[in-house]
Amino acid sequence: MKKILSFIAILFCAFTLSAQNNIVNELQRDIPGKGKVRITQPEGLSALMGSIAVKGEKRQVEGYRVLVYSGNNSRAARDEANKMAQFMRENFPGAEVYVEFDPPIRSCQYGDYRTREEAEAVMYKLKATKKFKEISVKKGIINLPF
Repeated sequence: MKKILSFIAILFCAFTLSAQNNIVNELQRDIPGKGKVRITQPEGLSALMGSIAVKGEKRQVEGYRVLVYSGNNSRAARDEANKMAQFMRENFPGAEVYVEFDPPIRSCQYGDYRTREEAEAVMYKLKATKKFKEISVKKGIINLPF
């Protein structure tokens, strides 16, 4: 019985995905006497419709991160950024930590947030610990899971 239900569920999902991929084509089909629909959209949008996300994949969008360390282009700054990243991973798990080098600045950034308000809320919580000299919110490209 479970095999039959699983098979029906798989067929239903396959049918739904094929319907999503063809909905744009179906809407743009010319039917005499019914009018014509024209859809203007970015090229990649049709490819994204109905695409299946693989677990662990990430998509990049514009968002915010909390900047917990920023230094110059020196070896000491690199070491300090790596130390800060290790500190963040140990003491504040639950969000990704990024060490970046955007010449001439080395930085350690925490988290991936869609809105500035989300990032600021985390920034204020981190600021309350009094373990950071300077802390701010930085706008940029972030990674979001599918």
